[in-house]
Amino acid sequence: MLSSLLIAGLVYQYDCRTGRLRNSSFVKYVFPRSVYLHPSAVTDYKFVAVDLSIKLLVYVPLFSGISWLLYKSLYSALRPIGVDLSSSVLFSSAFMPGLVGFILADFGFFLSHYLMHKIPVLWVFHEVHHSAEVLTPITVHRVHPVEELLNGLIGSSISAVGAATYSALSAKDLVFFEIFGVNAISFIFFAFAFQLRHSHIWLSYGSVLNRILISPAQHQIHHSQDPQHWDKNFGFTLAVWDACFRSLYVPRAQEAIRFGLPYGDPSDFSSVSKLYVLPFKKSLKVLRRTREQQSTVKNATSA
Repeated sequence: MLSSLLIAGLVYQYDCRTGRLRNSSFVKYVFPRSVYLHPSAVTDYKFVAVDLSIKLLVYVPLFSGISWLLYKSLYSALRPIGVDLSSSVLFSSAFMPGLVGFILADFGFFLSHYLMHKIPVLWVFHEVHHSAEVLTPITVHRVHPVEELLNGLIGSSISAVGAATYSALSAKDLVFFEIFGVNAISFIFFAFAFQLRHSHIWLSYGSVLNRILISPAQHQIHHSQDPQHWDKNFGFTLAVWDACFRSLYVPRAQEAIRFGLPYGDPSDFSSVSKLYVLPFKKSLKVLRRTREQQSTVKNATSA
């Protein structure tokens, strides 16, 4: 949070010097009442208390256990193969385990996020996050438990498979937290302006670096109602995944962005209970509609 405030201060100074910002104090610039007291933000504050409780009491121990069991099981199965590349530069470096863990975790997040947008029955749960009409650092926790469950299952599975394979090839039974915990690389990227991803403060890394790393501005574009921004910039840290899936959007200059869903009634997401219950109702409708469509196709082909 402190690093993000420092970077926000630098952005504030830059905007003041370039004339983009006038007659505004730093506090009002970083914490505008119109954003932090917006009804959508207030809903976030209420939602986060329940969300963090679920994460700490259920998901953290659950996914840690799944990762550990998968890792140990796969490592035990792969080790007898007898391939030993531990002497190669790729596997002998002390830096590599952290880098491998970072890449696997980042791809796991991208894949989960991508599926949430592309599969209709999953999108109705991800809608909860995109229904935010303003973005604050608290909005990152505006995530339905079903989405968090999918994120955890995909992330822990990909990390476990990759880590077990790496351990088997390097002949090293790596320490658990060095693989699945917050390694140095993840910490650096997390500390650098992470809180600004969900904020009103525009911070772009430039046309070149934005093709390597996902900047806060690019994630804000991901939350945009503008059709040209839909299904863009799914990545968490690395932009390479979006480049591979042709979903990378690199802004040429600062863009005016309106957050929230481009359809529906905002009041549908105006309370904690609605954020939890509505996606289940919508998912049943999606499944029912899918079943009806399949039935129609089946009847048409058999006629």
